[in-house]
Amino acid sequence: MEQTIVVAEQPPRNRLTGHVILVVLLFIFPLLALLVLEQGRVIDAQRLLIQQLSSDSRQLNAFRMRELQNRAKQAAPPAKTPQADSQPQSGTQQQPGAAPQPKNRKRHESKQAPSAPPQEYPGTRPVPVRKAV
Repeated sequence: MEQTIVVAEQPPRNRLTGHVILVVLLFIFPLLALLVLEQGRVIDAQRLLIQQLSSDSRQLNAFRMRELQNRAKQAAPPAKTPQADSQPQSGTQQQPGAAPQPKNRKRHESKQAPSAPPQEYPGTRPVPVRKAV
């Protein structure tokens, strides 16, 4: 009995597919390099914009602080001298034995803004829970 072993032959490799892959790679790599360069430019432009925004923000905060300080200076009453406090005013002198007169507080109350009621935000109010019967 004779046995024959059949070995499958490898088909001849087609060099055309290797050339196609080489051409595709040669076309793709320069495009990828251009993409990397363009991304670098975009990142630099964004960095510049962020720096400009940061400096603008600092300038705005400085302006707001100056404005608040100016408002505080304008709203502050003039400083009283110790001599003015020690001398009684002619219109408010009290006679000995007389009951002290209440101070006029309406003037001070009118300057203060009425306090606003606290705001309720959604989800902060307690939710009623029903108990199962």
